[in-house]
Amino acid sequence: MYKLEKIGESHFYMKAIGTFPPSVANRFIKDFKEKTKYLKEFSVIVDGLDFILLNIKSFEIILDFLKKNNKKLVKSAYIIAKNPVLDKEARILLDKAESPKRKIVNNLNDAKKWIGISEIIIEKD
Repeated sequence: MYKLEKIGESHFYMKAIGTFPPSVANRFIKDFKEKTKYLKEFSVIVDGLDFILLNIKSFEIILDFLKKNNKKLVKSAYIIAKNPVLDKEARILLDKAESPKRKIVNNLNDAKKWIGISEIIIEKD
């Protein structure tokens, strides 16, 4: 499951929760493309503190998506929980995405600094 919010003119916050099966990965990509289709560039914080597991098929779907977005991406920060397996998966994913614009950070403050924003306001459903 995930929640995707626009937090600035071209900044997004994505909260990943639980597992990320292929159906969710595809839905996320569709949602993200819709929200960014008119933007020339964007930055994103991916909050993975409540993320549990990345399905291998989802990994491939997301990797393909990340590679296609390298040109529009300004910066992205990935906050990963203290989960050695997930941390390793995230590092492999980002290495294969081949972009120095992506970085794993320890917390939300580091993520905000990396993408260049000072404040985040999350809307409640």
